[in-house]
Amino acid sequence: MINVFVQLSYGYGGRNWNEQFRNKKILGTNEPYAYGYYRGSSDDIRVTYSEDIQKETFFQKYIRYAARLVFGFDFMQVWRNRGKIRSGTDVVWTYNESQMLGVMLLKKLMRLNRIKVIGQSVWLIDKWPENRLRQKFYRWLLKDVDVMTFNSRMNSDIAKKMFPHNRVEFTKFGIRCDEMLPYVRKEVGNIIAVGNDRSRDWATLAACATRMPGEEFLLATQNADAIAIAGQHANMQIASLKTNDEMSSFYNKSIMVIVPLKDNKYVSGLTVVEESGVMGVPCIVTDTGGLRDYFTDDMVYFVPVGDEQALGRAIQDLVQDEEKRGRMVKNIQEYMRTSLNSQTYVDEYVQITRQLVPGSGAAKS
Repeated sequence: MINVFVQLSYGYGGRNWNEQFRNKKILGTNEPYAYGYYRGSSDDIRVTYSEDIQKETFFQKYIRYAARLVFGFDFMQVWRNRGKIRSGTDVVWTYNESQMLGVMLLKKLMRLNRIKVIGQSVWLIDKWPENRLRQKFYRWLLKDVDVMTFNSRMNSDIAKKMFPHNRVEFTKFGIRCDEMLPYVRKEVGNIIAVGNDRSRDWATLAACATRMPGEEFLLATQNADAIAIAGQHANMQIASLKTNDEMSSFYNKSIMVIVPLKDNKYVSGLTVVEESGVMGVPCIVTDTGGLRDYFTDDMVYFVPVGDEQALGRAIQDLVQDEEKRGRMVKNIQEYMRTSLNSQTYVDEYVQITRQLVPGSGAAKS
């Protein structure tokens, strides 16, 4: 039996997340347990999730934040789960670099050399520290990561040069596709934009909205810049969504989804593009961040970075071409159903895990 421990950020602990999921408090297309890692469980693999302190006191939160300020990552969340990590764990999986760095520090402090680590990074390359002392600290921790994974091929290519002695893999992130809504013909519908990511290009979307005063743009976001920009445009509104049912209705009433992006290297907007496919709504997305490694032109409508005129033409094109909207949804759903979903994502981790653990049947994979 291979024991896998999934170390996630505070708020994503197994019990905490599952309770919120069951109460429909987590917006979007999600899993009963975060990111679907539980799907890696089988007759010979046991997957266990990290847990949160159910009611973190002010003092506990202060200590956790203070440690994060010092280290640059959330070591306290890893430290709180140290008992489970060192108790029979064979392989640790992490979702982002904060948890990966925390696990590697724990390994060194507690001399847990036998435990293998598959550490995923999301923003590590884009936010590589400028402080040289911290750079050296991070490199000291990362040199012993067994496998570094990236959801962006752009980042994995850079990482191979930055960390030539590490094994680096490009793994495609997918979301839950167990139920996908079919495309529904709509003569009219809302034009929506979803997301809080720091790489969203709300300024270009606003410039496009200015050119299209006859269209209404609804934004599901808590981003302060987006809220400020929307307040300056009569045809841009912020949609306040508090439950997953409200989010589903938001998608159902839309005719298309726009994912406007600034230049980035970490496939910003990926989850929303996938979610649009699951919800049966065509998507316009900025051509940046390595999203072309995931999607083709017959699945999504790509537009150049920072080009409000191209964005406006794309909107008009899809508004006028109902058949094209339907084809795009059909194509992306067929692809996601078979090749890009949470199960295919976790399967990659299972395959790597079997390679790392001797005698686990890797040759049979």
